[in-house]
Amino acid sequence: MAISILFLNERTSKTEPISERILYHLSLDRSFAHICVDVKKRNRFLSVISDLTDDKNEILYRQEVLKDFENNPDLLDQIISLSTRFEELRVSQKDAGKEEYRLNATGTASSAASKNILGAQALCLKRALLFVKAYGELLAKFDLKSDGLINLFDACRELYENPEFSKLITFCSKYENFSASGYWDYKFTLNDEGRIEEYALIDHRYIHVTDPDIKKKGFSLFKKAEEASYPCARVNPSKDGLFESLAIASFSDLTKLFSSTSEQIFSRFGAIGHELVFYDVALKYINALTAKNIPFCYPTFSTNNSITVKNLYDLYLVMSKPNPSDVIPNDFILGESNGGLLVFGNNGSGKTVYLRSIGTMQVLAQAGLPIPGESAEISLFSQLATQFSESEKEFCEGNDAGRFEQEVRELAAMVDTLKENALVFLNETFQSTAYAEGAEGLYHLLKHFSALNIRWILVSHLRQIEAMFENDEATVLHTREGYNIS
Repeated sequence: MAISILFLNERTSKTEPISERILYHLSLDRSFAHICVDVKKRNRFLSVISDLTDDKNEILYRQEVLKDFENNPDLLDQIISLSTRFEELRVSQKDAGKEEYRLNATGTASSAASKNILGAQALCLKRALLFVKAYGELLAKFDLKSDGLINLFDACRELYENPEFSKLITFCSKYENFSASGYWDYKFTLNDEGRIEEYALIDHRYIHVTDPDIKKKGFSLFKKAEEASYPCARVNPSKDGLFESLAIASFSDLTKLFSSTSEQIFSRFGAIGHELVFYDVALKYINALTAKNIPFCYPTFSTNNSITVKNLYDLYLVMSKPNPSDVIPNDFILGESNGGLLVFGNNGSGKTVYLRSIGTMQVLAQAGLPIPGESAEISLFSQLATQFSESEKEFCEGNDAGRFEQEVRELAAMVDTLKENALVFLNETFQSTAYAEGAEGLYHLLKHFSALNIRWILVSHLRQIEAMFENDEATVLHTREGYNIS
């Protein structure tokens, strides 16, 4: 079974992945572009946080691993260096396998080429084993607290403390620089018809030459014990095609043995390098918050389906503004009995930023990451969805309907796909239609979501909706001067 420092063996529930459109609406892609300039690493990180999980145990599992790296930054740098070279070794091993397949497929295999591939695969296995030992010896230097890194250390130690480990290293070394010169010895089993039934490349010490012309004669005072008799014949490599074909077949069998053993090592430990990318970017994110003097915390989990966050910052503004102290934090509370949250205010009053900060907080928290805020107690959701009113330019490209019609299509798709325990973010929906009609349509949609146990947050200028909801059906907030939400 593969070792993972990112995922538990089995998730207890199924969740829907977060789409690129949601990442765009919440500006998560642009926020982390300020944090990590390496596009490949950033995309790998975003793919992990997009793989939404509502498994509390898995989230805590990641939090603990990240805290270990946070407390031991040297460990992360060193283990990334090891894993990079481990990945390069895996590529070399695959290349050797491809070369052997090409030679066999084209009929151009030779004993010399097969010998070289055998040596390459023996070296790959030897180095893979030594890398696992290096992982274990590195982890042993640190006081680890997380189950993820402790599990990795235990798996490494179990392998290199096995008595057969040193024997396997020695066996690899024997064929690592295997020479094609001199005699190669084979043992054959013939059937009743004299055909070769089985063959093996064997060690010289197991050969007892009985050819009287080759075996040396000597004197002894004692009668020698009866020796096992193996009829032997010396074969000239340059004159006998059978020798060449047997050599290729024997080398190929040994190569497959080394290759399959290497694959077991890579399959068990090969995911570590990819998973470390997530923690590398996560640590960059933490360091960026620290450098900007923005408080952060690891969220805890609510037992009553409520959400309470104190002094929550919008990540995109924090990362993009030259002076992050200008960013205004806000509290966020969604009670157990409330189906959703209504936020009203004028254009440019901070409604969208507030909505974005909540969505970003939820994605980061469910990925096992800290959030930019003083404290947070959250609920976990199995789906996240967004519907943001697009600008005219963004909207018109590729759309054949008006803005209102397109918004209706998106909301209809939500109704068809969203399930219980989802969280929906709506930003200025139906702003292009008549106020009364838009408010009534939204009211019925939000009531439908609440009936399905789908939580929602709507920011809008359609104040008519407020009067339609009865007490405790929704929490109502208004923007204030200075981008405060009350």
